[in-house]
Amino acid sequence: MHPAAWILWATCAGLVTFSTTNPLYLLPLIVVAWFVNAVHRRPGPTARSFRTFLLFGLGAMTVRTALVFFGTVDASSVAYAFLEGLRLAVLLIVFGTFNAVTDPFAVLRLAPRRFHEPALAAALALSIAPRTIRAAGRVREAQQLRGIRVARWRSLPALAVPVLETGMEEALTLAESMDARGHGRGRRTRYRPQRWSVGAVVAGATACAAATVFIAAAVIGTGDLHPSTSPLIWPQASPLMIVALCLLAVPGLIHSPRTGFHEAPPEHSGRALDAVSEGIPAG
Repeated sequence: MHPAAWILWATCAGLVTFSTTNPLYLLPLIVVAWFVNAVHRRPGPTARSFRTFLLFGLGAMTVRTALVFFGTVDASSVAYAFLEGLRLAVLLIVFGTFNAVTDPFAVLRLAPRRFHEPALAAALALSIAPRTIRAAGRVREAQQLRGIRVARWRSLPALAVPVLETGMEEALTLAESMDARGHGRGRRTRYRPQRWSVGAVVAGATACAAATVFIAAAVIGTGDLHPSTSPLIWPQASPLMIVALCLLAVPGLIHSPRTGFHEAPPEHSGRALDAVSEGIPAG
């Protein structure tokens, strides 16, 4: 699917998430994100992005709820903190889905020449998660070969330190390669634009429709987007809003063959990143 369609989908899903704290909308959105990820996730380290950001989301929700216990604790404050944490968790899950289904280098190719540097920074940011996951996998494999049990919490520092060191080394190597190749001096290869398929158009249009429904409901004040926590009452859901949420699942119903640039093997991602940062095709 066209990378711009995924950008549009993730933006609309983020707008939907940001517009509500109703768990009857947020929880189905997690299912929608999982469905889209299951159908379109790319092979390699990025395939684990959804699970990684799901764990980060659960951690963020737990921390946000636990902060209430440092102040006045009652049912209303705990419910409010939980719903805010749930919204943050869903935002992270949506980003994890976007990270799992898109190629950051294909996203970089969409940027106009004058925005090449900011787009490169965005592509580097999107590649952090898969690079970290790949580094963690290598470290865990090395620990297992050395007889280190990695299932215990005590082994986390032994995992975190090598992963951070590897990330710093890769960042330094990338910076040196970009400087040696003259990045930022106006040289950039023109890529053949990728065509929009019917499926990409449908996915983008349905995502925009879903976001429009939620934004309109937020402006009008309908749909029970923010259920009351003081007094604490059970939230309600609008059938129209549920249908709008289902529109975000349309990409999961569209088969998107992976061809050409999108099938770069995971082990070549570092070389591809260097090539894109220089502005030449990755080979």
